[in-house]
Amino acid sequence: MKHVYVIDDNEVIGTTLGQTLDRLGYTSEVYSDPLVFLQNSMPVSPAVILLDMRMPSMSGVELQQRLKEVGRKTPIVFVSGESLSSEIVLAMKQGAVDFLIKPFNLDDLLTAVEVGLDKDRQQTATASEQRSLQARYDSLTPREKEVCGLLAQGWLSKKIAADLGISNATIKVHKARILEKMQVTSLQQLALSVEQLGLA
Repeated sequence: MKHVYVIDDNEVIGTTLGQTLDRLGYTSEVYSDPLVFLQNSMPVSPAVILLDMRMPSMSGVELQQRLKEVGRKTPIVFVSGESLSSEIVLAMKQGAVDFLIKPFNLDDLLTAVEVGLDKDRQQTATASEQRSLQARYDSLTPREKEVCGLLAQGWLSKKIAADLGISNATIKVHKARILEKMQVTSLQQLALSVEQLGLA
């Protein structure tokens, strides 16, 4: 499924875009009010938002900021009849995929939509891997987490054993279990995993 949210206060443009996308094999939801979108839309993936800049209740960049604040990362393609250069710069700085000026070429729109969908797929895959990595780390015992942190910092087993007041043989057992639970085969990979978790 490739989903597109169309948000444009011009209902004719929004409906036409939605129908065109549906005909081309996408699924679409059309909203004429960004506040209604915020209240009613359900996040799906992969998806992209086609967002108008000029709307009565809220500007496109304001909605972009609101979505960021609530942690919704669906990629955004702006479509606008008129925009200040400062708005375009702000939209791109806040992570917009593209900014198309109306009237735009359908091929350009579809290219931007596909780029947005690819970005969403990558974000979803990264988030899934992060959750899996966190679950693996959470499976470690408190002592294993302690040893894991020191191993990731490059400490040798003998130094860890001396610092924690336990035998070198015990540290080796911990090390083997940590590598197995974290599903890595080297201390370099372990260090990268710990860094990815923000624990370095």
